[in-house]
Amino acid sequence: MKIKFLGGADEIGSLGMYVSYNKTNLLFEYGITPTKPPKFPLDSPKPDAVFLTHAHLDHSGMLPYLTLKYNMPVYGTPLTLELADLLLRDSVKVMNLEGYSSPFVIEDVENLKKLYLNISYRKRLILDDIEIIPYNSGHIPGSSMYYVKEDRSFIFTGDLNTNETRLVNGSDFPKADILFIESTYAGKEHPPRNLTESRFLEKIEEIIDRKGKVLIPAFAVSRTQELMMVMEKLEMEYWVDGMSNTVNQIFAKYGSYLKDAQEFKKARKYARKVRNKSDRKKALDSGIILTTGGMLEGGPVLYYLEQLKNDTKSGILLTGYQVENTNGRMLLETGFVDINGVKERINAEVMTFDFSAHAGNSDLLKFINMSGADTVVLFHGENREALMTQIENRNVILPKPGIEFEI
Repeated sequence: MKIKFLGGADEIGSLGMYVSYNKTNLLFEYGITPTKPPKFPLDSPKPDAVFLTHAHLDHSGMLPYLTLKYNMPVYGTPLTLELADLLLRDSVKVMNLEGYSSPFVIEDVENLKKLYLNISYRKRLILDDIEIIPYNSGHIPGSSMYYVKEDRSFIFTGDLNTNETRLVNGSDFPKADILFIESTYAGKEHPPRNLTESRFLEKIEEIIDRKGKVLIPAFAVSRTQELMMVMEKLEMEYWVDGMSNTVNQIFAKYGSYLKDAQEFKKARKYARKVRNKSDRKKALDSGIILTTGGMLEGGPVLYYLEQLKNDTKSGILLTGYQVENTNGRMLLETGFVDINGVKERINAEVMTFDFSAHAGNSDLLKFINMSGADTVVLFHGENREALMTQIENRNVILPKPGIEFEI
C-alpha cells in the first residue's frame, strides 16, 4: 500500500490522502485552506473512488475540481453530502466576491453532485477486493471515519472527537492494523465542556447587563447548532444570521444523526432568522447575534464588526479555531481586523471559548491505544511531534506533503 498526502500532512487544511493498491486507487478528502488567498492541495491522480468524512471545506473544498478531469464515485453520509453541496456552492460565490479565481465553477459542483453515493455507519461496502466500513467519528453530525481492509486493515479518522457534546455522540472505537489519525490538538487539552459552557453563558449575561451587544461568530455547520443548544439555558431571544439558518433546516431533516433531535428542536425556539438588512438592524438592537463566519473572513460578521468596533461595552465571543492568516487570528494577535480592505481596530471586548469538535491530546492517545494499531500515521496537525513522543511501542510516521511512502 502506497500513500501520498496531497495536503494536510503537517498543517491544518487542504487535506487529501491518496492510497494506491496494486489495482485500486482511493482518495480520502480533497479540501482547501480558507486563507486569503485560499490555499489548495496538490493535484490528485485519478482515484477510483473518493471517501469524504464530512463537509467542512478543509476536507471537501476541492472536490469539484476533480470533476473537471475525472469521473468517480464520491462516498459520504446523506447529511455530509447535502452539506457539502451547500458549502461548495457558497465557496464559489465567496471566492468570486473576494476577487480570487475559483478553480471550479457552479457547473462543476453540479457535476460532482451527480457522483454522490450514500453510505451508512457500520454498513460494509466492497470496492474491487477492498472492504470499507464507515464509522461515526464524533466530529459533527453525519461525520465518518473509514475502516479499510485488503491484506492489512487501516482506519482513516478524518476529524475526530471521542467525547459527546450537546449536539452529537462521541466517536466509535474500531480496531485496525494501521491508524491514520488527525492531530489538530496534539500537545493540547480542552477544558471540561461544562466549564466552557458556564463561562460562555456568564459572559453573555455580563455583556447584556452592562448594556452591550454580544457578537458570536461561529461556523455555520455544527458549531452554530451546538451553541444554540447551549444558549437555550438563557431563555433569551437571539438572532441567527447567514448560512446557519439553512444548515439548521438540514440538521432538522436528518435528526437521526443528532444526539437528541427533540432537544435541538427546542433550542431553535429562541432563535430568530435574519432575512434582510432591516433584520440586521433589529438584531443589533436585540443584543445577541450568532452569525457566520467563524474566522471573521467574510459574510454577515463583517457588518456587525463594523457597527460594534468602537463599542467598549460590547463583546465578541470567538468559539472556534482561528487558522493562521485569517481575520480571526489577526484579531487575537493584533486587535485589528480587515473590513472591506481597511484594517480596523476592534475596541469591543474579545474573548475565546474552546468549543472544539476535535479530540484533545489525551483523547487522541486513548483512541490510538484502543485501536490496537501497530503503525500510527499522524496528519492534519502543526505540532505532531508533541503527540509522537507520547506514543509507545508503535511505529509512528509523520508524512510530508507530496512525498509518497509505503506501509
